[in-house]
Amino acid sequence: MAVMSLNKLDTIEAISPNETKLEEIRRHWFGLAIVYFEVVVGLVAATALFWFIAPNMFNSGDTSQHGALILILITAAAIISWLILVLYTYIYRQSKILVSNKNLTVIVQKGLFNRQVSELSMADVEDVSAAKQGFFPSVLNYGDLLVETAGESQNFKFSYCPRPDYCGKVVLDAREKFIGTNTK
Repeated sequence: MAVMSLNKLDTIEAISPNETKLEEIRRHWFGLAIVYFEVVVGLVAATALFWFIAPNMFNSGDTSQHGALILILITAAAIISWLILVLYTYIYRQSKILVSNKNLTVIVQKGLFNRQVSELSMADVEDVSAAKQGFFPSVLNYGDLLVETAGESQNFKFSYCPRPDYCGKVVLDAREKFIGTNTK
């Protein structure tokens, strides 16, 4: 039985020795901040619900035991929320775009066990557009980077792209240099 190599150079997301990495684009921190805010609001709401409504559900027994039970439930909810946030942060940070002088590699981590890696030659890049819609994207300078491809290749949309105008320009410049060096 042959032993499989686990060398990173053997994967689709590796930059080959004859390529130059121009940019590595990771998602903007604000996408994580939204999820963290939602979890904190949910924990505050759950705490209020337990604190004000749960004691009325218990008709008998010592009220100090009710307080301890409520504290245990709130602590358990906080620990579970923290674990979920750690996993979500890991998943969120794994998505990225690698721009080289020859290829565009898009890595999207959709879940803990769901990862999509696509590589596109710069020759197949047709158009790149950047969009910032809304107050927070405009103020914090993030948005969507859309790479349109030639033929049957799937278009790439990278949400929460930091500095999408700059990143789009990097991809377009790499494409122009690639086209220029391959036509001479």
